[in-house]
Amino acid sequence: MNRQIRQIDRRLRLEKRKNPNENKQADKIPPPPFFKGGVFERRSDRSDMARLVIFDSEGRREVQLMNHNSVGRHPQNQVQILDRVVSKEHCLISSDEERGFVLKDLGSLNGTFVNKERVDKEVLLRDGDEITLGSTRCMFLSEEMADSAAQMVDVSEAALQSHIQSKIARVEDRFMPETDITDNKILRSDYEKLRVTYELQRDIGLELDVDKIFERIFERTFEILNCDRAVILMPDESGTLTPRSFKTKKQGDKPVISSTLVSQVQKEKAAILSSDAMMDRRFKEARSIIMQGIRSSMAVPIMHQSELLGIMIIDSSVAVNAYTEKDLHLLSNIANQTAQFIKNAQMAKKIERDATTRERFSRLLSPDLAELVVSGELSVEKGGENRVATVLFADIRGFTAMSENIAAAEVLQMLNEYFEVMVEIVFRHEGTVDKFVGDEIMVIWGAPVSHEDDATRAVRAGLDMQAALVDFNGARERNGQPPIHIGIGINTGELVAGYIGSTRTMSYSVIGDVVNTAARICSAAGPGQIIVSEDTCRRIQPEFEMVAVDPLRAKGKSKPINVYSVLGPSMDTGRETTGSGTTASHLLEK
Repeated sequence: MNRQIRQIDRRLRLEKRKNPNENKQADKIPPPPFFKGGVFERRSDRSDMARLVIFDSEGRREVQLMNHNSVGRHPQNQVQILDRVVSKEHCLISSDEERGFVLKDLGSLNGTFVNKERVDKEVLLRDGDEITLGSTRCMFLSEEMADSAAQMVDVSEAALQSHIQSKIARVEDRFMPETDITDNKILRSDYEKLRVTYELQRDIGLELDVDKIFERIFERTFEILNCDRAVILMPDESGTLTPRSFKTKKQGDKPVISSTLVSQVQKEKAAILSSDAMMDRRFKEARSIIMQGIRSSMAVPIMHQSELLGIMIIDSSVAVNAYTEKDLHLLSNIANQTAQFIKNAQMAKKIERDATTRERFSRLLSPDLAELVVSGELSVEKGGENRVATVLFADIRGFTAMSENIAAAEVLQMLNEYFEVMVEIVFRHEGTVDKFVGDEIMVIWGAPVSHEDDATRAVRAGLDMQAALVDFNGARERNGQPPIHIGIGINTGELVAGYIGSTRTMSYSVIGDVVNTAARICSAAGPGQIIVSEDTCRRIQPEFEMVAVDPLRAKGKSKPINVYSVLGPSMDTGRETTGSGTTASHLLEK
């Protein structure tokens, strides 16, 4: 057998001397290739593997880094750190195609420290760098560290042989009732499975870091089974099986995985035992196994129900027939446990992502709509898009004069109580709260969620706002406080909706002339009045009684803006409102 290996090695060296240019060209292509369905691919972008590990009062958590990541105490940051010593916008971590990830301090009061050195302007982050923000410690793990297994494990191509010499189909672990056990071997085998399961569960516990889980899985596997190398492969975003983690008995040993073995397990979803890989017909053309001198190997699928989460491979080069079917069952049991640990970690991360998404959208949308976004039933796309939407502005009349005679703390309390009532009404009509500007609130219907009756919903919300102030002011007057009155302006039209801002902070909003016009209409509305534009008026008839008011001359507009005052819901769609003004329906018919 050694003679056969020497012959293969000699033949490979001769081929390299015959084609020196070809090999030089091949040397320029960096390893490793990635195996998928018998085809080898290389991934061009793996920057999404970089992550920030945060250690704070709540424990340990991980955040996957995007190209631009604002970090700070404010909830609108991509990475929020709840630390009172951390600034609202503390620092920025961004990806540079040439250099990698760069950290820039944003003028924070208490500074940003990398490896205990204060960052003056910016610093290039490297694997394992410790970042200190206030009393919070973080660790940066770059894509290179995340890809270390892929770089250290070589997956080599080899021909696949269809003949299967030994295979164990995956079955769920079931234990016979004690009264049915007649064979002592079955009892001992079940005991061993339970022992391994118990020890793994005890070692790993509630650990949710997949890399740490794999480390402990390997440690236990090396204790139980005689192996020199162990590798776990997991699918990436494209489904390519990529080495994720590995362990070797000898330091510096580079595992070489046969793509034949990977393909066999991936295709069959069954455990494979090779008692002597160099003689096994399934691997007779797998040069990676032959050249490494592997004598025994086992490969098992990491399955959760019918989903292939990965493949675990161990091998030994010190003994022929190092493994038995009992060992294969044992390794399969370890793989089953590994699948459960992976699923637990994935579920925990999903819960964390959902909580973050729910918390962010709950500020904009009603609870029901926010829940639809979290569940994926409602899609909110990033980037600008043209939408037909209705914009409402509500502004407290005489607020400046009122605030001059009231303590600042009392003004703030009044605004919070007022906004609490207004936002509840907005959410009841499924509007989106865009922003608060002093005593003004801006609300959108039609972005990011649209309805056929968005304009009608906006006007109904405006009427409810005015009605709610009656009870609100009654409570204030009983407490000896002055009442407040609001004017509301509503406009409908085409605008641009999307995430707006800088790399430091972004928020969902709308821009366009429709928004500016709605703000100017609001400025013209008197206390207790709701004024709508002509575009809105056309969409809400005959739901409401409206009367035309004097056209609004707005700055930047060449022509006056036709506007109408909403009197209330229409009791009779065929009736015209009596009074000095012209009804909206009569005017539009002209």
